[in-house]
Amino acid sequence: MTPAEFAQVFKLTPQEAIAYLQARDLLTTTDDWYELWQDEHAAQFTVSRLARADLLKTIRDAITRSVDGELSRRDWMRDIKRALVDAGWWGEKTITGKDGEQRTTTFDARRLKLIYDTNTRTAYAAGQWERIQRTKTAFPYLRYITMGDEKVRASHRSLHNLVLPVDDPFWDYYLPPNGWRCRCRVVAVSQRDYERGMAPDGSKLKKAAPDVQMREWVDRRTGEIRQVPIGVDPGFGYNAGKAAARAAALADLIRSKTR
Repeated sequence: MTPAEFAQVFKLTPQEAIAYLQARDLLTTTDDWYELWQDEHAAQFTVSRLARADLLKTIRDAITRSVDGELSRRDWMRDIKRALVDAGWWGEKTITGKDGEQRTTTFDARRLKLIYDTNTRTAYAAGQWERIQRTKTAFPYLRYITMGDEKVRASHRSLHNLVLPVDDPFWDYYLPPNGWRCRCRVVAVSQRDYERGMAPDGSKLKKAAPDVQMREWVDRRTGEIRQVPIGVDPGFGYNAGKAAARAAALADLIRSKTR
């Protein structure tokens, strides 16, 4: 699926998604993916164990170009593979972490797909949330949708056709993507369609908000115990759109105090 096709599926022009990616202008090297936690991704860009700021910039800029329609995912993977090969980062590589420990990392086609899909889907989710807020008077509800195939996780399948108000706290934890390679999404729903009680395919809407239940997850780097929503991969249990808004507000505050 090309970025343009992905945007069409989500009924979203890419401008908001591009703005989200451009705002992630702090390039951060990390040893593990969980060193940046949830909201921190709204202002920072990282690829775990890629200890080269110039390559991080190349990857981020190419993702932005792809979301803007210049590159398909295949084009992006071709260009980034070439950049990694030229820099000696393709395949398996041993690096020295910030703690002095040796770590192994691998850059291959599977890894590139994961990097691309995670970053583009989060960007579209953040951009879509901006639009959702602008149009919530006309479309005051959101409906959770899965791809409906055998790859959908059971915990996500149970949320299919769940419809809740835009500002329900549920979306603070379960706004897709809700994990690595998650393909779930939300669509806006009008009051009329909510009262009708059926999805476009005739299936029944679920209107009862499920309890947000948490489980403990241990940060292996710090030993800190974090609370993550059940059914959501660690690090994904947040609203990327709200995180982007908070990051933008903080950036504006900093700029106002440094003038």
